[in-house]
Amino acid sequence: MPMFIKTFAIMSSAFLASFPVASLASGPDDGAPVKYVVRKGDTLISLGNRYLAFPTSYQTVQRQNRISNPHSIPVGTVLIIPRSLLKYRPASARLVSVRGQVIAASTAASVGQTIGEGSAITTGPSSFVTMQLDDGSRVSLPSNSDVRIRRLRHYVLGNSLDYDFDIAKGGARSTVIKHESADDRYRVRTPKAVSAVRGTDFQSRFDPVGGSDFAEVVEGALAVAAGSGNSLPLNAGNGLTVKADGGVVAEALLPPPPLREPGRLQADKLIRFATEISAPARFTIAVDAGFIEQIADSVTQDGNAVFTDIPNGNYFIRARAISANGIEGIPATYAFKRRMNGITANAGESDGGYVFRWAGEGGGTRRFHFQLFRNSAADVAIVDEAGLSGDRLTISDLPQGDFFWRVGAVQYLDGEVATNWTPLEKLSVSGN
Repeated sequence: MPMFIKTFAIMSSAFLASFPVASLASGPDDGAPVKYVVRKGDTLISLGNRYLAFPTSYQTVQRQNRISNPHSIPVGTVLIIPRSLLKYRPASARLVSVRGQVIAASTAASVGQTIGEGSAITTGPSSFVTMQLDDGSRVSLPSNSDVRIRRLRHYVLGNSLDYDFDIAKGGARSTVIKHESADDRYRVRTPKAVSAVRGTDFQSRFDPVGGSDFAEVVEGALAVAAGSGNSLPLNAGNGLTVKADGGVVAEALLPPPPLREPGRLQADKLIRFATEISAPARFTIAVDAGFIEQIADSVTQDGNAVFTDIPNGNYFIRARAISANGIEGIPATYAFKRRMNGITANAGESDGGYVFRWAGEGGGTRRFHFQLFRNSAADVAIVDEAGLSGDRLTISDLPQGDFFWRVGAVQYLDGEVATNWTPLEKLSVSGN
C-alpha cells in the first residue's frame, strides 16, 4: 500500500551560495524532527553523548520537550529531537554509469567515482549519469541537467537516512528502495515543488524556459508540496505540473504509446522509431532494461524519433507520450538490436547495358544480393544473384518495359546473419 511522508529539509548554506534563493522550494515541515521513545536507563546526558553532534545540545532537547530532570525520564516518554542536532555519518553516492560530458563534484565524472553531500552534478548535451546511493536507491539524470546533493546522511539515531536533492535545471528519475524507518527521508526539489517519498519510481523535472516544475509517478506514491506549500498526494499513474505563475495542474499519466515495429533490427545508419500516435513524445535509449546506462534521449513533437551514432549492440528503447500540460506519461519499453548494415545503390546506362552500383557500411563479413523484377516485384525475379562480393553488376539486352530492382546487404556478424534491403527502385527501358 502506498505510503506518504511529508518531511522536508532546511536550506543548506552550500546550496544557497550557488543557486538563487528564489529557485528553492521548501515545505511547511522542512525541519521535521525525529522521535525517540525513552528506554530504561536513558538520561538526556547519555542520549546526548550517543546521538547528538554536540553532547551539550541535550539542554535544547530538555527545554523543547519540557523535561524537568535530565537524569530521570519516565520510560516510554516520546522525545522530539531536531535533526539539526543529530550526530550522523556522511553517506555517499557512487556513479555507476557516465556518458558524455558530465561534471560531478567539480571534476570530470567517471564510473566508480563517489560523491557526497554538497556535490553538484551537471550533464551536458547528449550526456547522462546514474548514481547509486548507499541503500541501493538510484538516481538518473538526463541531458542538460543541474542537480546538487543537499543532504546525504545516515543519522546515528535509528540509523535513519536523509537524502535530499535540488534540481536547478533538467530532471532526475529516482528508483527508491522502500525504507523501513519512519524517520527515513528521500526528497527531490524543483524550484516550486518538493517531492517526498518512501519506495517508488518517479521523476522530477524543471523546465527553465517555460518555468514549470513536473513530477510523474510510475510506481508507488509521492507527497508533493507545491504552490502554497500544502502537501498533495500523488499516486502511481499520475503526474502534476506547477506552472510559472504557481498554478498546479494534476492529471492521470497518458498510457504507454504503441511503437511501430519496435523490435525490428536497426541496420540503417539512422535509427528510427515511430509511435502509432502523432503527438509529442520522449524517447530514451539505454543499454539495460532499468535505464541505468542511458546513451541517447530525444523529445519530438510528432511521435517520431531519429538517432545517430548508435554503435552495434543490444539496447532498450523507452517512449513516453507527453500531454498538453507537458506531463510525461507511462513508459513503453522495448528491446531491440543495433547491427549497422547500411546499403545504398543507384543504376545508370553504360556502353554494355545497364550498370547497377551499390555501397555498404557496417562490420562483419558482408555479401550482396541483387534482384531484378519485370513489371512487378510480386513476380519471380528474372535476375537473382546472391553472394556477390563486388560493388556492381552490369546487365545487357534488357527488353523494353518497366523493371524493379533492389540490393540486399547480407551481414555475417556475431554468429548471426541479417539482410538489409534497399527500397525497390523502378527502371524504365524504352525502345531504341
